[in-house]
Order: sequence, then C-alpha cells, then structure tokens
Amino acid sequence: METRKVYKSGGSTFVMSLPKKWVTKNRLKEGESVFVKETEGALTISVSTIDKKTAKSEIKANNLESPEDLNLLIISHYLVGYNDIVIKFDEGKRLEYKKHIRDVTRFLIGLEIAEEYEDRVILDVVLDQEKIPTPQALKRMKLIIKSMLKDTIEAIKEKNLLLAEDIITREREIDRLYFLIVRQLKSAVRYQETAERLGLSEQREALGFRLVVKSFERTADHIENLIKNYITIASEDLDLTIPLEMLDSTLKIFEESTNSLFRGDQKMASATFKELKEIKEQYHEASDLIFAKELSRPTAIKYKGMIDSLLRIAEYSTDIAEIAINMSVTVP
Repeated sequence: METRKVYKSGGSTFVMSLPKKWVTKNRLKEGESVFVKETEGALTISVSTIDKKTAKSEIKANNLESPEDLNLLIISHYLVGYNDIVIKFDEGKRLEYKKHIRDVTRFLIGLEIAEEYEDRVILDVVLDQEKIPTPQALKRMKLIIKSMLKDTIEAIKEKNLLLAEDIITREREIDRLYFLIVRQLKSAVRYQETAERLGLSEQREALGFRLVVKSFERTADHIENLIKNYITIASEDLDLTIPLEMLDSTLKIFEESTNSLFRGDQKMASATFKELKEIKEQYHEASDLIFAKELSRPTAIKYKGMIDSLLRIAEYSTDIAEIAINMSVTVP
C-alpha cells in the first residue's frame, strides 16, 4: 500500500502522481491515457488494452530439456495473454518440435500456426476472446458436462459402447474451453476494462469463476474416468443399479449447483449439501456390495473407480454451490 498527495492545479483540477514501478511495468509514456473508474468509493486506474492485442513472446526451444516441455510453455504463454508466440529451434530438430507445436494448437482455442520457417514457427491467437463472454463460455461447459452425465446413464443402461466412446471425445472440448476461460480470467484480473467486456460486472467475479472452471474441468475428467472404467467391465453381468442411482443423484446435484451459480440462488445452493450426504450413503452402500458380490480383483477395482468418480463429481458440485453462495453476497 502506497500513499500519494493530491495537489490542486488551476481552478478545479486535482493532480496525483503515479507509482514509478507501476508506470514502468505497464510501459506507460508521457502523454498516454489511462482509464479511471470509480467503484464503490474507490478509484481504479488501468492501462489501455490496445497494446495487449500485439503482445508478443519468444520461446527458445533449444533451452528446454525435451520437446514435451515446449507444450507446457506454449500453454503458459497462451494463458498469460500473449497473442503472438515465436518459437525458435535448431533446424535439425524442426520436424520433432513442429509435431509438438501442432499437437498443442489442437486444444488451445484460437491458436494457429501463422508462419513456418526452418528455424522458427510463429503462432497467432486469431480469436478475439472478448467476443465470447466468460459467463457464456462457462454455461457452454455446463451444458457439455450435463450431456456427458445424461449420456453416461443411457450408455450404461443400454450397454451402448459407441455412445460411451463419444462421451470421452467430449472431454477434449471441455479442456479447450477450460484453457480459453482461464486465459480470459487472467486478463480480467489485470484489466478492469477487459473484465467488463467479458461480461464480468466486477473483477472479484474472476476469482470465483476461476475456481468454478477448475471444478468443471475436474468433473469432466472424472466422467471420462468413470466411462473408461465402465467400458472395461461392460461385457460382465454386473448389477449396476446403485451406481445408476448415484448417477441420477449426481446429475441432479450438478444441475442444481450450476443453476444456483448463474442465478445467484443461495437457497438452491444450500440444498446441495444435504443431497451430498445422500450420495455419500449411496456410495457406502455400493462399496459394501463389492465385498458382498465377491467380484474379481480387476472388476472390483474398475467398479470402485466408477463410484469413486461419482462421489468426486458430487463433491465438486457442492464446491460450485459454495462458490455460488459466496459470489451472491454483496460486498460491504
């Protein structure tokens, strides 16, 4: 926290100096404009977002221990908000690095290979992230996850392995949306102007949504784990009545928690904690059946993996409900 004195200049203008460290960090120059916004009695000063559209970074792949590390760095630069990423490497490793570069662009929305040379590749983010409001992107994630849960119920009831495989492919779309939304939220935290353009009424929403999007991503991961475990034991004559009951309950708690988030409904959010207790009872009942049915060890492991994933999904749903309650409370 720093203090600044306010000086009067002329008849009606008040002047205050800006911290040099902040000015240097944001590369402000004399004569440039900044944005000033009054929010709940406080002034927020932010720089223009125009320069961010040409934000560039450079990655020297030769300094990395392995080509796999390049994927992580590209993702990191994408998430932090760079729109142009130049990747340099030795000509001899060109094909190896380009393979990893193409792989990572497949699950980062808007990231494309713009130019290719013998010793470098230039990536561009061609998508204007502000055209997809964050709440809208989150609702898209919710709908995909809901469809994954509903189709998981159908796939198990009908022993439809083609539908089960299709559910797995949808998890990749969740990953793509996850990275896009994290990129948006990182930018929203830094720039109030960006937060508003992304449909966030205030920057504190970005903190809550950051937790929500992670819960969404982990929920989809557990649906994928559940369905993969099911596929391996689908040919066996198992009684999956209780796991199916858990699935119905899990779908219900997920829908209620996400609805409470987007509606700001505290009562609906609070109800999910009671529902979680009921799902835990179903979980313990299903666990007891593993020993009662004397399943083979491989089958028991897969069966246990299914109900473990269902419990985790329900717990992530109550995490979302808790965030919904916190976000619905008015700031003093």
